[in-house]
Amino acid sequence: MGLRGWLLRQAALRPRVLLVACPYGTGARLLAEAEADRRGWPVAASAAEASVMVVCGRPGAELAAAVREVWRAVPVPRALVELPPDVPADRVVAALDDAVRTLGDEPVQWRQAGVLATGTSADDTPMADRGADRDGLKLDRLHVPLGPVLADWPAGLVVETVLQGDVIQEARVRTLPADGTGDAFWTPQPGASPAEARRRTAAARLDGLGRLLGVAGWPAAAADARRLRDRLLADAVDERGRRRCVRFTRRVRRSWVLRWMLRGAGELGPDAPQRLRGDTLDRARRWLDDVEALTGEDVEALTEEHVDALTGEDVDALTEERSGPWDGDDVPVDRVLALLPGLLAGAELAVARLIVAGLDPDLDRLPSPARDG
Repeated sequence: MGLRGWLLRQAALRPRVLLVACPYGTGARLLAEAEADRRGWPVAASAAEASVMVVCGRPGAELAAAVREVWRAVPVPRALVELPPDVPADRVVAALDDAVRTLGDEPVQWRQAGVLATGTSADDTPMADRGADRDGLKLDRLHVPLGPVLADWPAGLVVETVLQGDVIQEARVRTLPADGTGDAFWTPQPGASPAEARRRTAAARLDGLGRLLGVAGWPAAAADARRLRDRLLADAVDERGRRRCVRFTRRVRRSWVLRWMLRGAGELGPDAPQRLRGDTLDRARRWLDDVEALTGEDVEALTEEHVDALTGEDVDALTEERSGPWDGDDVPVDRVLALLPGLLAGAELAVARLIVAGLDPDLDRLPSPARDG
């Protein structure tokens, strides 16, 4: 074995992973995240720093084209892992083992030129035009899409923005379908016990917090949120698990840096649904409240109506009124998406990622007409 081969094999032991979430691929994404964390593999923020790309779910035609473009931007040596929505845990382990072997055996090649890390080729990047900014000056207006392939990004979401400098002037939201249909992972199954429904709901809140903390640049807290999420999905909540959740929520609440980052971002007034009012910091605090209440012993923290919805006892009636029997903060996904353009207009590009992560729209709960439209 030559020096180059030895170096490749050493690098393959701890590759950076870029997770690509597809609609209805949440279960596969959770398994891939948990296995990568068990191996100590760091999460890649972009294609440029990734060596393993894991596609979770079956992308539709447009999303698959975006995945191919991003894959071209991953530097070699590289490995591609494709996981179907219903993949079992042992197949995830085997697929990542195969990726390690691929990284160790693949010869070094030059990275393909002319491909941007955002997933669009240089030839396809829109040219800049000019427009007046808020001071009346003429500045370049750049058309920059966010998504559908970004770390800690809602599966199947595309936000097409018009930028002047780093400020979003206009935003338009689109959704990309999966190849086929499926079930919303975070919706508790009909017949689930109240305890099971509460655990799944708390896990969903922790999943959203993991994405928000990842976007905010706090990877250690994001990893803790995901480990607690996986623990809740796997086991009943015992006293030790409750203490871990409380320690986590208190740690996040006490971060003055996080408060500084989230305060004032994406503020919604009294006309918005109750659970979405305030800014991104307010919404994150509600998620933390939910984690504490849903993992505690006091069932009275939930209203009777909420418990009925979580346990799926009135799924048919709820489905007629909104996108699913439970929708994160009990707000229809299509209404959340309708709020996004107004929230993003005038925001800086970095803040826009925080706003989207703080709303955490689950596109798996979208009805088919809204997704196709």
